[in-house]
Parts: sequence; structure tokens; C-alpha cells
Amino acid sequence: MKAKATLFVTFSDGIKRSFRNRDQDPSYGKIRIPSSRSVSYTNLFVNGVLQPTSVYKVSLGRLTLLSREIPEKGVPIILQFVSILGADCRCRKVRRPRHSRSRCIQ
Repeated sequence: MKAKATLFVTFSDGIKRSFRNRDQDPSYGKIRIPSSRSVSYTNLFVNGVLQPTSVYKVSLGRLTLLSREIPEKGVPIILQFVSILGADCRCRKVRRPRHSRSRCIQ
């Protein structure tokens, strides 16, 4: 099996909780946000801290923070996409443990 990881990087403006492809910091390349169904799993890091899946939602072209708190202006938001490829080079879904409903850590 092989794995492929891709990063979408943006920075909080301190106001919004929804980010689109166009919000990506251009110095990190041009990565489009895929649907969560097309990758094995996603990881969200806010200010370098891994967030539980209960505090964000990923859909095609969009990342939405579900927590009440919005990261402060300038805080890095990194969305990692991991695809685990089988021998047939198709992406495999990975079951993730459920996390308790906690708030976004800044």
C-alpha cells in the first residue's frame, strides 16, 4: 500500500469560520479542498494542534469550523488530506475513532 498526503494552508482572519479554495495562502501552492469522501481521512490543525473531527466539516471546496470559538487573527489553519492507496491504486477509506464533542483549541 502507498499513502499520499496533501496540505491546504490558510490563516484565520479572526472573523470567519468557513474557508474556501480561494482562501489558501498562495505561498503553500495551489491545493483544492477535496470532498471528504474522496480521501481516506482528513486532519485539521489549528495553531499546530490536532482538532477532533467533531469541530469541523469538510465538503468539496470548503472547510467549516463548527466550534463556537473562532481562531484569532493570524492563527494558521492546516487541513491535511491523506489517501491510502491499495494495490489497485484506488483510495481506501479508513475508520476513525469517534471523539467526544469538544471545542476548538487555539
